[in-house]
Amino acid sequence: MSNQNGHLRMQQQHSVKLLLPEIKEILRDKDYSLLKVALKECNPIGLAGCWQNFTEEEQLQIFSVLPGKSALSLFEVLEIEDQRKLLEKLSEDSVTPLLNNLDLPDVAKIFHKMSSRNVRKMRNLIKRQKALAHVDLLMQYPHHSAGSLMHPEFIKLEPKMTAKQALSVLSAITRPGEKEHLFALFVVDEESKVLGSLTLQDLLSVPENEKLSELMTSVEDFKLSPVTDQEEVAKIFTRFDLNSAPVVDKDGKLIGVLTVKDIINVERQEATEDIAKMVGTASTDIRQPSVLRALFYRMPWLLVTLGGGMFTSYIIKSFEPVLAKVIALASFSPLLAGMGGNVGAQTATIIVRSIALGQLNKESDRVKTILREIRVGLMLGLGYGIALGFLAYALYGDRYHWQFSFCVAFAMFTSMAGAAFLGAVEPLLFHRVGIDPATATGPLITTITDILTNLTYYTLATILLMNM
Repeated sequence: MSNQNGHLRMQQQHSVKLLLPEIKEILRDKDYSLLKVALKECNPIGLAGCWQNFTEEEQLQIFSVLPGKSALSLFEVLEIEDQRKLLEKLSEDSVTPLLNNLDLPDVAKIFHKMSSRNVRKMRNLIKRQKALAHVDLLMQYPHHSAGSLMHPEFIKLEPKMTAKQALSVLSAITRPGEKEHLFALFVVDEESKVLGSLTLQDLLSVPENEKLSELMTSVEDFKLSPVTDQEEVAKIFTRFDLNSAPVVDKDGKLIGVLTVKDIINVERQEATEDIAKMVGTASTDIRQPSVLRALFYRMPWLLVTLGGGMFTSYIIKSFEPVLAKVIALASFSPLLAGMGGNVGAQTATIIVRSIALGQLNKESDRVKTILREIRVGLMLGLGYGIALGFLAYALYGDRYHWQFSFCVAFAMFTSMAGAAFLGAVEPLLFHRVGIDPATATGPLITTITDILTNLTYYTLATILLMNM
């Protein structure tokens, strides 16, 4: 189903791209009547996918001519930063229906990105006092925490109810647009403490007189604190294969609900952050229009790489006598460092992903995984080292005999085995001291691998080849 949805989204985006030149021309001519007609052919999801093709002024013009329902559909699928910019530039008449029809957690996410002054201004446009109180509740919790993501409006059922009574309650209080909450049903006691959960399917598949106390499932293993970080929440949803989870206060009282729909967005954000960190940048760099800001995000780890590269150059310079005597050594140096860097990145990616999925919480699992990756590195190093040794002998054996081949083979073995060890251990060490393990991959591991590989390679060459 997700593949079908993704394919449909791509089709919708492609159809909007076909109309882009026409829409651009209409915007230049400021023909808003014709713009309304052209936008009727555009699906909101497809339009959101092409949103960055328009300038901020054009985005504002497009949004201003969309009918209310289409404007809301488009707004809901835009990135948070784009939503914030629109809210700050649109008129109050346009902003008010958006704020009053958005899901409350989505409103809180946008408010977290706004200045205090703009938040106060937007709060005054929310008409329902209950909704405003719920938004204020969500804003109390840290950004990217379970409390800031939860739905504070939910359905509570009592354990003494029968299935028939519960269905009657659902039918009476569920409003249009809240159907997703039907998949997050929780049974609470008189003090609102969570006792268990059930689904709509449970209610429909049992006798009408079945008591909820007998039907409900325990939620003790996945009650969430409102201050739990969203990454940890995503791990819990994955581990227990959840469709929903309760958010409870320190007394165990139900204060909100999280659904799998919320967590899919979280996992997308976390995956984007990890991918960006693995190559030494930030997630905001992926859609950053500013060249200066992009430079700011990328420079720190590139400076680390530069420093490591300069140190590697110094190492090579220190072995200039053997390099001048056996110039063939230089032909294998890039290959050795490159193969080690690739193995390190592969291993680190596997470890970081395992940590993100909560698969390495136990010490025994961590030790087992490290040993497995070391064995893989040793076997890869041995296999490629032998193969490269034979190649080196075929090319230079008549001049430098077996000593040269051994240097190349052993350096390849050391490079790949060492990189596998670094790729396995560094992310776990970073995780243990509270640093995001994704930061350990990419530039850092590659730089350290280059240093160790060249140091091993040229030291061994000095010992074996200088007296030839």
